Amino acid sequence: MTRLCRTGWVLLAAFILLLIPACGDTYRPVANPVIGPGGQPQQNHNAYVVNNNPAGNGSTTQINVSGDSVTQVQTTGLGSNYAAFPSNSPAALFVTNGGNDSVSEFEVSATGVVTTINLLPGSHPVVVTSTQTGFMYVLNAGPNSACPGTGSISTLSTGTLAISNTICVGVNPIAMVQVPGGGRLYAINQGDNSVMIFDPTSQSIVGKFTTANSGLGQNPVFLAASADGAYVFVVTEGDGINPGALDIISTSSNQLASVPLGVKPTFAFFDPTLVRLYVTNSGSNTVSIFDASNINVNSSPAIPLLGTTPAGTNPISVTALPNGTRFFVANAGSNNVTDASATSFSVLNTIALPTGSNPVWIASEPTSTKVYVANQSTTSVIQTVNDAIAVNIPAPAQNPNCTGSCALQQPVMIITN
Repeated sequence: MTRLCRTGWVLLAAFILLLIPACGDTYRPVANPVIGPGGQPQQNHNAYVVNNNPAGNGSTTQINVSGDSVTQVQTTGLGSNYAAFPSNSPAALFVTNGGNDSVSEFEVSATGVVTTINLLPGSHPVVVTSTQTGFMYVLNAGPNSACPGTGSISTLSTGTLAISNTICVGVNPIAMVQVPGGGRLYAINQGDNSVMIFDPTSQSIVGKFTTANSGLGQNPVFLAASADGAYVFVVTEGDGINPGALDIISTSSNQLASVPLGVKPTFAFFDPTLVRLYVTNSGSNTVSIFDASNINVNSSPAIPLLGTTPAGTNPISVTALPNGTRFFVANAGSNNVTDASATSFSVLNTIALPTGSNPVWIASEPTSTKVYVANQSTTSVIQTVNDAIAVNIPAPAQNPNCTGSCALQQPVMIITN
């Protein structure tokens, strides 16, 4: 009996001790919900197709990556031929109009609001580019009042949308690139086989390479810059029968080096993911792949050739997926696209395009799920998961008032974000 009483008192004391904290503030149990990661909204990726209109004003077609749908069409100027974002920002797009000596600018989030920036008459702009905040640079192929015998580079303020200066370059310039980080600009002058160097700070030409005194190959046709800005690559076509050459310019020392390419090279793509350079050889139907992480202009070879991949007939443009797995080649002569491995450089698939496509440009988007091909009058959207064409998007009609069987504009290039 005594043992039971003691046990009862012990239980009563324990119960009282449990009640005491409940009356005070020393113990307040709180049920906290377990909240999972909220995530962030995914960026809306788009492809912008520049369309040249033989019968009037050109346009840009904005294609939503996830939906394969046209979200807006903006009317630009005569002879639209090239586009670029300012300083790698996708907020606005600048489009050169070679037919009426102008540049069109519009905010990509707006519809129907396009600003026309007039250049000097006769300028015939062919390229717009920038890696420098606040400015765009326009390459003009034709002579104007500031440069009556040559082409020129015009400096355009992205704040005021006005031209502040025009500097003369060489004869018939066709391509230009600015070194990343707002560095110097390099422009190809096809008319005199030269490359001009333009300094945006002094607004002056500070260097020139020509075939006669620097070893540049014959007939330069395309430019690309390394992601670190250390090198500029010049694709030289040669005579179209013998192999062309890849000329490498060291931007710090202005030293030159050269390595052979295939026959009639026409286009280059710098892959920042794998630090490689892809060059299409339209005469030998191949793509040359170089290791751009291992360049020494004083060595031979100056840049290692990793491999050569067979493509279709007349490969005209190449792009690499940002995920580093594959690269795709648009073949103008065979109306198809070559899908190749970025590891083995072997061909994985050949994707047929619609009859008469005549592709001129190919581009990939940041998620690596789609590849876009600019054709004669359509844009083909290829799904990289299965290499199937998701849709062929017609270009806008040449005549905006046409409602029946309409002649279509001609896509000439694609830029993605």
